[in-house]
Amino acid sequence: MASSGSFSNSIVSGHYKLKVDWSQAQNVSENTSTITCKLYLINDWSLGIGSRTNTCTIGGTAKSFTSPSISGTGTHTLGTVSQSVSHSSDGTKSITISAVFKIQATLSGTYYEQMAASATVTLNTIPRASSVSAGSVAMGQEGTVTVTRASSSFTHTLKYTFGSVTKTFATKTGAVSVAWTPPLSLASQVPDAVSGICTITCVTYSGDTKIGTKTCTLKLSVPASVKPSIGSFTAERDDGTVPSSWGIYVQSKSKAKLTVNGAAGSYGSTISSYSISGGGFAGAAASLTTGFLNSYGDITFTATVTDSRGRVSAAAKATITVEQYFVPYFETYVSHRCDSGGTVSDDGRYVLGNALYNRAPCGNNNRVTRTIYYKRSSDSTWINSGMIFSSGVPIVFGGGNISTEYSYDIRYTITDEFNTVSVQDIVSTAAVVMDFKCGGKGLAVGKVSETDNCFEVSEDWDVKVYGKLLKDYISSIAGSVYPVGSIYMSVTDTNPSAYFGGTWVAWGSGRVPVGVNASDTNFGTVEKTGGASTVTLTTAQMPSHSHAKGTLAADSGGAHKHKLNLSKTTWGASSGNKVVVDSTDYTAMDNKNTASGGAHEHTISGSTAAAGSGNAHSNLQPYITCYMWKRSG
Repeated sequence: MASSGSFSNSIVSGHYKLKVDWSQAQNVSENTSTITCKLYLINDWSLGIGSRTNTCTIGGTAKSFTSPSISGTGTHTLGTVSQSVSHSSDGTKSITISAVFKIQATLSGTYYEQMAASATVTLNTIPRASSVSAGSVAMGQEGTVTVTRASSSFTHTLKYTFGSVTKTFATKTGAVSVAWTPPLSLASQVPDAVSGICTITCVTYSGDTKIGTKTCTLKLSVPASVKPSIGSFTAERDDGTVPSSWGIYVQSKSKAKLTVNGAAGSYGSTISSYSISGGGFAGAAASLTTGFLNSYGDITFTATVTDSRGRVSAAAKATITVEQYFVPYFETYVSHRCDSGGTVSDDGRYVLGNALYNRAPCGNNNRVTRTIYYKRSSDSTWINSGMIFSSGVPIVFGGGNISTEYSYDIRYTITDEFNTVSVQDIVSTAAVVMDFKCGGKGLAVGKVSETDNCFEVSEDWDVKVYGKLLKDYISSIAGSVYPVGSIYMSVTDTNPSAYFGGTWVAWGSGRVPVGVNASDTNFGTVEKTGGASTVTLTTAQMPSHSHAKGTLAADSGGAHKHKLNLSKTTWGASSGNKVVVDSTDYTAMDNKNTASGGAHEHTISGSTAAAGSGNAHSNLQPYITCYMWKRSG
């Protein structure tokens, strides 16, 4: 490339030379150059001719000029011509310059009509549109746009396009490094994705003349701080059988309703899923009503929401306090015959009772009623004693109606807000060493005989069997049936020590027993625990599946062209007839391919459609509950 140059040609062994000096003057705004050619004749042999009309062709345009008369030797100026030529869109240009001098002279015995000289020259490129580049940046944070300009006099207007938003952020700036901050509000253009493709457009100006436009693309990211939010997370009592006036949660009697209020996406995103968990419960909706609360004390529930970008909100928490509840129970109870003053007497016609019980106070709301009933052991109808007992405080009842000739069943009953529990004791007849049933065939030791064809022993007497007290003998038999380590199952919550003696502890709460299998590590050791009531699938556990395209989209790969490989040629007798034919072979144009336009790329943005919520699902087999106990001693 050059902005000036010269070329020449000669005749008569170089004694007559035609020389052309050319120069280029650029018009940047018009993308043109003015080419000026000065033509000379240089001769060292004498020449004498008059003026001539000559031609200089610049870039295909012929320019005529008249040369003056020439006499003698030396360097003679023939003329000067100029012509404007247009450059290609990228500012490049190559042209052919040719000159013809009508010498029309006989030299050394030979006639010469003309002299000619020509050359193809590549002009200096006219600066065109500047290029632009920028790196990825997060919305709301400052980035830099770099302009590589072709001329220091150029200015540039910069704008960005993201989604449906286009905005200019620099106007005719001369800076080559421009700071810009994409506003956070652009996140609304990608409500279902965490990033998108932004296009920067650079318009180049020379003064007020627009030179051209170039673009670049970059990734705009939604910052991690843009995530959904929860207005409030509340807990509300579901009292069930608990009196609403108590105003408390009660273990195993109350439920809790948890509600996510005012959940909202951020900058155009929408809420796609909810998660509430705590206290052994979990849900995937905006509200969750738990089952009966099985633990007591403080229980904290946690809620989050996920939006259409897959962003998770900050966790919201709600804590409730659950009052302990257990079924009331009797720790000890005892009943004796006594006199009216409460003095124990084997012949007494009153009963001295003492029952020690326990109950759950539930914030001092859970009141209990206490009742004592009695009846002859042989009767079916109970009699209300009309007495109210206090825990651990002796009380006399019976009104003198407790006959010494009969045994009596005594029943102590306590009733709280939710349950009634009773225990039963027995008061024997009057104490005697031995008694034969009057008029019958019964026999009793330590008490009065009450039943025909029966041998009775007072509950205050012990009986030995094989040298052991009867109760110890029975316990030894039970111990062989339920040795230490045995499991006992029942639908009542009575500790089996009441039946079999020994020490028993609650066992396997909330779990299903499985037989030991030494060949399976899951079940290889005794009392090994495992499993879960809910499971969240991992990616590897999911079945093969596909997703809808969602918001996936390809952006423009940029403008590009293909060459058709076509040209014109004369057709028929007239040179004015032209036909388009394949430039490489003048044959029919059936199924001709265009030339390659070169490789180009497309950027894929957006995300596939969401599927699933990621919440845990129930992993429970069909079940039925009971009480389980293990003998530990």
